[in-house]
Amino acid sequence: MSIGVSDTLRILLIEDNPGDATLFEHHLTTDGGDTFPPATVTHVESLDAGIETLTSADFELVLLDLGLPGSTGLDTLERYLEAVDDADTLSPLPVIVLTGLKDDATAVEAIERGAQDYLVKDDVDGDVLHRTIRYALERHRQEQKLRRQNERLERFAHVVSHDLRNPLGVAQGRVELIDDEEHAPIVAKNLDRMEAIIDDVLTLAREGQAVEETEPVDLEVLATNCWANVETAGAELSVDDGLVVHADEGRLQQLLENLLRNSIEHVGDDVAITIGALSDGFYVADDGPGIDPDNREEIFEAGYTTNPDGTGFGLNIVEEIATAHGWDVAITDSERGGARFEFTGVRREA
Repeated sequence: MSIGVSDTLRILLIEDNPGDATLFEHHLTTDGGDTFPPATVTHVESLDAGIETLTSADFELVLLDLGLPGSTGLDTLERYLEAVDDADTLSPLPVIVLTGLKDDATAVEAIERGAQDYLVKDDVDGDVLHRTIRYALERHRQEQKLRRQNERLERFAHVVSHDLRNPLGVAQGRVELIDDEEHAPIVAKNLDRMEAIIDDVLTLAREGQAVEETEPVDLEVLATNCWANVETAGAELSVDDGLVVHADEGRLQQLLENLLRNSIEHVGDDVAITIGALSDGFYVADDGPGIDPDNREEIFEAGYTTNPDGTGFGLNIVEEIATAHGWDVAITDSERGGARFEFTGVRREA
């Protein structure tokens, strides 16, 4: 939701302390300025009452105290989110959690679990509250936009998976019946290539969806699993110890497997690949001839390939997965002169 000065902002305040509730209502209804619209506040004192109120009235935002009767801390937020998920008639709303404790770890976890922001009550004044609400509404609007984009991509993936695969399968089955030694192998080869392209486009559609949830992933463990899925021959892999990043594990696995295959296909079976740590991310490097600086931007384009048997989607998928996580990806030279893919803006475990 984008706030305009003529809008009326409807807020549900779930707070059991009468004094705190009065103060928040004062900030919301009397401290507004040119950048914050008039607000109407509905105040309830328990989580159950808040959920019931949501089912009977429309709101743009929820202010949720973490210390309520019957629940404390992050359990309160978890109960709220579960109740909203279980209610078919409730749409997700941006939630700002309120607490009397300064606890950065709890703040981070609250946001990871689905809150838009976290306010310590003693630090709140009108300006802080208004600014936090504006940011929360904008972030929620962006999240909803990404969710709709993901839904469109999923529908596209369904079309690719079913409406294109089925006739392709029929054609592949019938080509075996063609009694033509000259043309049948060419048709079969091109049908196989079509299948490979469909597989990659399907992967691209799914991996390009914005990542909504992440978890700590040990890159050494994941890379070992990826190595087992790739034809590595005499290639070598080394990974820095203790390198843990927050990611969607399945998509990160796809990213690593694509990079491993890319190095092996373009350098050879004896390539040495290293996965190492950066201050704000990680890199994947090899000891091959490297990538010409003039070509480094276009290699991420869909369909670009120097391999006549390739589809040209492998590195495009890598870039889409990085973007879906909110990471940046860049290509540079490795210490041994090969290609080095650097992923930054990545949350790492300390």
